[in-house]
This record gives sequence, C-alpha cells and structure tokens, in this order.
Amino acid sequence: HCFEKYRPTVFPAVNTLFNALINHEGFNKLDHSRLEITTGGGMAILKSTADGWEKLTGRIIREGYGLSETSPVATFNPPISNTFSGTIGIPVPSTDIAILDDEGHQLAPGETGEIATRGPQVMKGYWNLPEETKAVM
Repeated sequence: HCFEKYRPTVFPAVNTLFNALINHEGFNKLDHSRLEITTGGGMAILKSTADGWEKLTGRIIREGYGLSETSPVATFNPPISNTFSGTIGIPVPSTDIAILDDEGHQLAPGETGEIATRGPQVMKGYWNLPEETKAVM
C-alpha cells in the first residue's frame, strides 16, 4: 500500500522484507519507476532475493554494514556499481575500518577478529552518561 501511495525514490530494507515484497501478490503490478536507490543492511542479502528484486523493480540492492553506534552505516557499496555484489562494500568517506585481535592489535586481511570503526559518524559516548561511556569505550 505504501509503495503505491508514496512511490518512494529510496528504499532501505532487510532481506526478509525484500523477499516478502517480491512474493506479495500485487507488488509486481505496482509502478516502480520512481525508485532510484535500494539499500540493504541489518543482515546479509541473499543473491536469490537480490536477483528477484532486480527482476521485479529494475533496481540493484546495494548492501552496507553499520551499527546503531555508526549512525547507521560504516561501509557501503558504491552507487556506481551495476551489479549486486553480496558484500558489505567499502568504508564510507572519512571512515577507517580495521580487524583487531583480543588485545587490540590489527590483524592481516583474512584473519578473524573484531571489526573496529573510526569516523565522524561513530558515537562519542552515551548522552549524559560519562561513567557508562568510560566503562565500555
């Protein structure tokens, strides 16, 4: 109903919602011509879902990665790409990403560790809660 009424130009969603819309009776009859950008996050987008979405709407799902603390994105697939990549993309401008071990040392590509993000969009702490911030950051 919202797609028909508001005809969005940007649509962010998770795999589950994309899949539900693809399989929803009547969604394929809607006019998707105003839809310019479709973004996916919160979970991996399945290739079958991305293929179905592109076939139905003519738009590629561009994935990203982020957290509430990164307001909300740290990486994203560039809008110049013409195909679904199935990856989380590259760091957004002014953002550094590293994989760290348990002691905080940077690991080499391909090693398993914790994702660390630094950039202007990363929260500086909990609002008016300096002790809680100090305990976790």
